[in-house]
Amino acid sequence: MIERPASDRPAKVLWAAMATAGCLGIAAVVWPVIEVLDQPLRIAAYIIALIYWLKISGDHPKGSTMRTAWLLLAWSSGVSIIRHSFAWANYFAKWPVSIRSFSQFPTMIALALLIAGLFAIWFGFAAIGLGVRFRRSDPIWVAVMGILAFVPYLFSWRAVSGYAVIYPLVSLSPLLLAVPLLIALLLHRIEQEMGGGQLATSLRLIVAFLLMRLVALTMNSPALASFTVSKILVGVSGWTSIWFFALAAAYRWRLTLSIRELTYRYQTDPEAELAGLVLLAENQQDVARR
Repeated sequence: MIERPASDRPAKVLWAAMATAGCLGIAAVVWPVIEVLDQPLRIAAYIIALIYWLKISGDHPKGSTMRTAWLLLAWSSGVSIIRHSFAWANYFAKWPVSIRSFSQFPTMIALALLIAGLFAIWFGFAAIGLGVRFRRSDPIWVAVMGILAFVPYLFSWRAVSGYAVIYPLVSLSPLLLAVPLLIALLLHRIEQEMGGGQLATSLRLIVAFLLMRLVALTMNSPALASFTVSKILVGVSGWTSIWFFALAAAYRWRLTLSIRELTYRYQTDPEAELAGLVLLAENQQDVARR
């Protein structure tokens, strides 16, 4: 007999953490000393996401597409923890640019793993016919997002210094940022076709995570970073984006708990559960007739 799962209510805590991070991001514009909290908060959010993605992957059989997808997102979270730990250490150590430039390596690895994970998610849903329908306006959105993804690096290319090996990595950054946005559009189509539910909410939050990252990168480019409005937008989007990722993992885990709860109720009293499903179907039919 399956044990009754414990109540899982992380969403409210994570939403509160995101709101707090956003407020701190705005406050950091006025009081730069608050910047010391930026990296620890990002590390905490990625640790939460890592734990959830690993737990979710365990619900799928080895070798399955969705297990691979969740594991790739977990690995991306793990590499991101290393990346932001390096950035936090640099906040105190004040390493030279030649040392700081090596942060491009975990950044590129994390992005590559994220792209692979998102593509695996789309591939899994496309196999059952979701997320494969395109609209006429899609090329326009792809072009806009692609341009925005390139803006920060077109302006900052000459500002990059360090070892020569770092330059090819920087040149790949726009591509590695544009591809997740394209996949985000596909995930948006999937959650629209689902019509609702915890899985659709999880996908919606992943899309929000990617868009918020794009806003932060665009507003933080040298051409825009000096404006007060840009600083505020960077503070809000930069500090909160990762919490959308953690929330996406949390909502996907809630789906797992809901399935376990349904399994528990069915095994405890199958007749009552089936009667409840029949009653629900009848009520929906009555609503449809009205």
